[in-house]
Amino acid sequence: MKLERTLVIGMLGTLLAVAIERLAGLIAGRDADLCLLVGAVLTGSVTTTAIVLGCIAQLIVAVISAYVYALIFEFVTRRAGAIVGFLVGIGHVIVAGLVVGFMPGQRLLDAGVMPPGAFMEYRGAVVLAGFLLAHLAFGTFVGATYGPTLHAASPPAPRWRAR
Repeated sequence: MKLERTLVIGMLGTLLAVAIERLAGLIAGRDADLCLLVGAVLTGSVTTTAIVLGCIAQLIVAVISAYVYALIFEFVTRRAGAIVGFLVGIGHVIVAGLVVGFMPGQRLLDAGVMPPGAFMEYRGAVVLAGFLLAHLAFGTFVGATYGPTLHAASPPAPRWRAR
């Protein structure tokens, strides 16, 4: 597995995903800052320190996600690419959407932040679409930039010729 490359891809991919989600929030006129949400959960406040901690946590989760993608590329699909990354991203967006729905609502309310709901649904359709797009873009980016896998696909088994 390409450990260093996957680390960099995960960090760059999270910057892309956070930017897409942030843009969706700006278009909708709603708060869609993933770093703020995670920071508020971790610290119970919305200070600058909370946002920085949220960004660090977001980067860590994204790098772990990129390593999971790499494992899938190397040992399951045995290939990488934009389409494979997009398809793996479908599972990623489902897991991430459900995890966001399980954020502790009371902790967020105590920090003065409205809970986002699953897939950021409480922020409106544009933010929900941005959430989906951000995670699918992450998967597509990771797949497209991973490069050839180290474990090549097995050649097809020989077939008996019918007479």
